[in-house]
Amino acid sequence: MNTGDELAVRWRYHAGRGALVWQLMFTQTDTLVGQKRIAASQQALFFGIDTLTGHLFCDDFLFVDHLQPFSVNKGWFTGLETTLGDLVYCHGCQPDSPEHQGIWAVDFKSGHVVWSRPDIVFVANLEDEFLVYKSSAFAGFPERQFMLIDPVTGSDRCLPGLDTLDVNALREEVVQEEVRQRVTLPEFVTEGMTEEGLALQRVGIAVPIRCECIVQGSLTVAALHEPNKLSGLWDSFVKVWRDDRLVYADSMEERVEKPVLNNFLVRSGALYYLKGREELLCVTLS
Repeated sequence: MNTGDELAVRWRYHAGRGALVWQLMFTQTDTLVGQKRIAASQQALFFGIDTLTGHLFCDDFLFVDHLQPFSVNKGWFTGLETTLGDLVYCHGCQPDSPEHQGIWAVDFKSGHVVWSRPDIVFVANLEDEFLVYKSSAFAGFPERQFMLIDPVTGSDRCLPGLDTLDVNALREEVVQEEVRQRVTLPEFVTEGMTEEGLALQRVGIAVPIRCECIVQGSLTVAALHEPNKLSGLWDSFVKVWRDDRLVYADSMEERVEKPVLNNFLVRSGALYYLKGREELLCVTLS
């Protein structure tokens, strides 16, 4: 009988009791940087992992800017914007608002803020330069002054003054972040002859159900969300099939009021998924 244990866990990372793995991003040098949030203490901490070995080179990193006299809300209202080379670019938030404010270029391997610009807001990663804006006001009305900066140094390349046509043209050049980071995200499966739906039917999964799926060649990776008949709550499982053979299975969550979607991805021949929201696992798909 196939137990679905043909694939091996490459590594696992536990964020700590009461923590929630919140955000993940990958650098171009094959490292993973994530943010975990601890609601009880209102802490937002960062961690860094070598994707190939699972070596944890950074954990419980509190984002504090020593370069600028600017509050980043004690790290709680911070997040990840993008990556380039070894650097990861973080943001703060405007006072009493979820709107992003500021860019901090962080080398998580060394634990240092390389440069910081609390005066600008990130818009897009154009690889050789970042599109950003400064907030201003004219006749009492808010305005945005768009400009370009050097992502390595944070210095201005094009001073404020880009017109709407220039900005729109630049935005059309933007590559989606998951494409830049070589990440494949799941699709929510609905009725219809979609690739994901057909793949699930081939392995005996009825459609429609609450299911997210990634199909890559002979591999089908799915997160199945099912109501628990005894408790009335939800259970979530991740399963991987090669052709019609189950090669990996694990529980992601059990007996929760509402299943959380988009808790797994595939990148460079590996599956990454969250277990219990506190633990991140990496499974080799080859």
